[in-house]
Amino acid sequence: MSSTASSTAGTPEEQPINDPALAAIDPESSAPENATDRVETEAPAEAPTRVYLHPEQLAMIQTPEALPIPVLQRSMLRISYVPAIMPGKWFNRWHERYGDRVQLAEVPVREARGLDSLHQNLCLIDPALESAAEGENAAEAPAEAAEHAPVPVVEVPENPFAHMSIVRPDREPASTDGEKYHSIRLYEELPVVILPVDHVLTVLDEVPVEELAEEFLLQPASDIPAYEEVSRAWRESAGRIVPEGLTDKETIELVAAGVGLYIVPMSIARFYHRKDLTYRPVAGLDTYPVHLVWPRAPKGEPRSEELEALLQDFIGIVRGRTATSERGSETRQARAERIAAEKAKEKAKARAANARREARDKKRANAKKNGNARQHARQSAKAASARRGKKR
Repeated sequence: MSSTASSTAGTPEEQPINDPALAAIDPESSAPENATDRVETEAPAEAPTRVYLHPEQLAMIQTPEALPIPVLQRSMLRISYVPAIMPGKWFNRWHERYGDRVQLAEVPVREARGLDSLHQNLCLIDPALESAAEGENAAEAPAEAAEHAPVPVVEVPENPFAHMSIVRPDREPASTDGEKYHSIRLYEELPVVILPVDHVLTVLDEVPVEELAEEFLLQPASDIPAYEEVSRAWRESAGRIVPEGLTDKETIELVAAGVGLYIVPMSIARFYHRKDLTYRPVAGLDTYPVHLVWPRAPKGEPRSEELEALLQDFIGIVRGRTATSERGSETRQARAERIAAEKAKEKAKARAANARREARDKKRANAKKNGNARQHARQSAKAASARRGKKR
């Protein structure tokens, strides 16, 4: 390369980079020497970026692959549900009745995270906007600033991660607080004990709670009052420590290892089924309820009419209202009436426009017929000026 070319390229000190996109990619690199280098360097910056969910909310989801980001972006109503809950029949009815006008997002969350999903705003991150913001503050922000800030907890979010949630009150007791949440009991589940297939209690079709008096349960005895009462003497003598902080799946693995037994709702036993384990219903225990909950709106700050109508639509589905019910935001009949009203409005607007056009043409024809050429010319010029104005 000649000395002239070298002087033209220059060093970073002599010729600083003026392109912020290039500076964001490699702040210490020198300016490209030719057009080919420039195109190759800028190509990655022009590549399309994909919006993604905040890592904290992504970790809340049980099966992220079952919840595509476009569904979250388009959804007007989001309903979360904890593992082993089977809300498919209600979701299917929603899609049949309202799917043509309202996108519903089904959000499968992890154990005991149903209420958490109600108190966070949906946080979708656009890498393009994020990188631009980082480029502006690159000189001031430390390297650790690349980590995402925690999602704030809000009593009633404006755009919640989930508007409603299907939860188990025994796992999330706060869901029964009537001052904070609306709640509908959907159904109740039988309690079962999960045990190895070769356990002696498998000979019974139903296990009385008294038969568990000398069995070690992998959960606090206080969670099952009937067991706590019948096993008090044995537990005091045995002195075994119950493991804490385990998920259902992890606890069931301990059952398979022969550490102890585990009492859960029947749906959880089926959800985490293993060939080396089985379950039996337990007589003498309370059933496990499943509730649909959503936050109460603050006093003096009611929800929007549109959102409230959507909530009432889903409530109507879980309560068994038919598609022709008069309650809800829009039944099939109401939708047909709305479409008919819109068409009638369009026709009336077209008729009014035709009437104005006919009156204007009639007025011009009368002026020309009466021989008032000057008036006709003024009207023609005015009409031509109006047409030119519309074209502009």
